Amino acid sequence: MARNWSITEAHCNHQVDFTPRSQDHDISTQPRSKQTPPYHMLHTTISDYHQHAKYHLKLAAIMRNHNQFRACLILCDWTLASMIKALYIHKYHSVHPPKELTMNEILPLVHTDTEPGLDIALFIGTIQHISSLEDYTYDQPIELDNIEKLLQRTEEILYELSKRIMNNSSE
Repeated sequence: MARNWSITEAHCNHQVDFTPRSQDHDISTQPRSKQTPPYHMLHTTISDYHQHAKYHLKLAAIMRNHNQFRACLILCDWTLASMIKALYIHKYHSVHPPKELTMNEILPLVHTDTEPGLDIALFIGTIQHISSLEDYTYDQPIELDNIEKLLQRTEEILYELSKRIMNNSSE
């Protein structure tokens, strides 16, 4: 089955740079009053990734409703990837997160002293793996019940990780 998804794959692999355009040029040449403070850039970038995660989740639900289960699965992966990047930026104060994060990088992002994150990290890794399978067997369709569970768990994780960003940003 031939695919022509160059834009979709670029987005799926998060090759699209979501950082605000104001960072693409040297701000030291701008008047002092027009420089954007670093905390504002961090907050804006975190908000952008968080918003992308919420949009991906909404699209995943739409795809599920249209029986596009493979697309739903990929959008769940995008949801989690965007949220992890928001957490990365929040924790490390870097507006340029890595394109892909390993499990060794994800676990410290989702694990806290009060909320163990191993189950979240394993779920993220599993979704990444399943959604990236090139040799997906189309003769074995994904069952609606399984997609419902994956979508529900993705929503729960997004909610949990969103709370962490919102609680920490208000301090």
